[in-house]
Amino acid sequence: VILVDTNGIDLGTSTVSGTLAVTASGAVTDSGTLVVTGTTTVTAGASNDVTLNEAANDFSTIGITSGKDVTLVDTNAIDLGTSTISGDLNVTAGGAVTDSGTLIVAGTTTITAGAGNDVTLNQAANDFNTVGITSARDVILVDTNGIDLGTSTVSGTLAVTASGAVTDSGTLVVTGTTT
Repeated sequence: VILVDTNGIDLGTSTVSGTLAVTASGAVTDSGTLVVTGTTTVTAGASNDVTLNEAANDFSTIGITSGKDVTLVDTNAIDLGTSTISGDLNVTAGGAVTDSGTLIVAGTTTITAGAGNDVTLNQAANDFNTVGITSARDVILVDTNGIDLGTSTVSGTLAVTASGAVTDSGTLVVTGTTT
């Protein structure tokens, strides 16, 4: 399914058994549950928000080609494809949060996966500013340069790899080993 809108677009309840591509010159939102078995790609422009926050959303892989502040909610695991976000990224999932493409986030990235689910954002070219983990079990973060760790609660291990400074701007609570 390919949707193009010269303004913003609100996505109602939809089930897509293949891919979903949304291009808009304004905000992209949802007012109903989105279930997409293939890859979802959203292009909203660097100054427009993407808010796909229905609790029962079920994405396979979702990539944000361009967007300002991006909020994604998935009822289970979610895979983040190649994304360029000029503002903040907020992801809430009922399962693991992974990346299959490079994530470039200029603002703060906040991930909520639940205490029993892993977060693996390990693409070598990822470029985060600040990353906070609201809840997750084992967390792996990779950044092409420096990374700032915001307030985080990790019930397992935390592994951070960066080619620059690793700093913290919030309290880190890690039950397991931190490397």
